[in-house]
Amino acid sequence: MSVDAQPRRCGGATAGRWGAIPHRRLLDAVAAAVPADRLPRVETATVTHLLRPVPWQRRSGLVSLVSTAYPALAHRVATVVDGEFPGVRIATTARMSGRDDRDRFDVLVPSDRADEVLGWLARLWQTAAEQVGPHARPGLRTPAARTMWRAALLVANGSRRRSQVRVRVPDPAALTALTQAGDALGLAVHQHVRRGNSYFVTVDDPAQSVQLLRIVGAGPHAEAWVRDTAA
Repeated sequence: MSVDAQPRRCGGATAGRWGAIPHRRLLDAVAAAVPADRLPRVETATVTHLLRPVPWQRRSGLVSLVSTAYPALAHRVATVVDGEFPGVRIATTARMSGRDDRDRFDVLVPSDRADEVLGWLARLWQTAAEQVGPHARPGLRTPAARTMWRAALLVANGSRRRSQVRVRVPDPAALTALTQAGDALGLAVHQHVRRGNSYFVTVDDPAQSVQLLRIVGAGPHAEAWVRDTAA
């Protein structure tokens, strides 16, 4: 597995805020918990499945499976994929924007092996979904659910309402998996289906939002995020 670097200029993203804590700082706290987990396959399955609606970038005979601002997350995904398909690379792309100056980290695989890798990842997602299902082994279900929700927040980190955790997912299978993962964590997760096959899961209760964020590693930032929203 190798790491490349390539500068690129791109437009700035809208800077979001969740309550009193900037969105970026809250998710950085979640990302910091990534290396501590022992279920990287669940993490890899969640990240790659939730990014599936985004067209993969192709460059120099390579296909980008994942593009993220979190290097630990990219390295964990790359390590899992490289263990099955040696030759995975991570390309670092510098962002030159005043509003979003963080690098992006792309996990790349050779184009001629992309179909094979994607088929393996699809099977991995099915296994991950089973690990958070109601019939999973009790000792495995809770840590798998925690890993799945943490990865989901880092991949699809948008919230329309400040006191609501909201994640857009690509298909009904992801709706079911994240709902079951929430159930394993003792959370009330709501499913939403919009026109045009848009799917969302939300945790609407502010207290449960804080509980979820603490479970996935946000620490004291979780309380600060929701503290002033009722005022």
